[in-house]
Amino acid sequence: MENLRIHDLGLILDNEIYLLPEETELLLAKRQNELLEENPIAQQEEFEEEAVALEYEGGFEKGILVIYEGKSLESNLSDYLFKILGAVSCSPKDIALASSEKTEKTSMASISALNPNRIIVFGKVRHEIMMSVKKTYEVHQEDDIEYLFADDLKQISESLDLRKALWKELQVLFNITKK
Repeated sequence: MENLRIHDLGLILDNEIYLLPEETELLLAKRQNELLEENPIAQQEEFEEEAVALEYEGGFEKGILVIYEGKSLESNLSDYLFKILGAVSCSPKDIALASSEKTEKTSMASISALNPNRIIVFGKVRHEIMMSVKKTYEVHQEDDIEYLFADDLKQISESLDLRKALWKELQVLFNITKK
């Protein structure tokens, strides 16, 4: 049980796992030391194998990564998402749209390699990107990337309060001022 990684635990636990920022650094340092002690060559090969590129739809011209919960979007939710993005002057050519299923198969290094300047996550994703969640419906910045985490698109589409909260933060994220 001691050798399980956080990702592995996420596959068997029903509840979400949260790490405090101070715990994250300790955990990463401990894991890195363990790997170096085991076999430095094997460590390098393991990380090379894990470098799976994130599959996404869209042109990614504005450097905006949008991740949604699930394998695919129902057509009504897809329309709803593009309506939201249209309100902040974004179209499919501007974003990289990825499902949680495809995102979960990649590492954070693969996402960083895309060099996004904004990441919007709708719903829950079993990925280390969720360690960046500070508070949902609140834009925050980490390492030159602005993050916005929100509920699943279906929940947002069914709740006026969630739609208002999302719109408020999208205005912050995209520097939209009321005229």
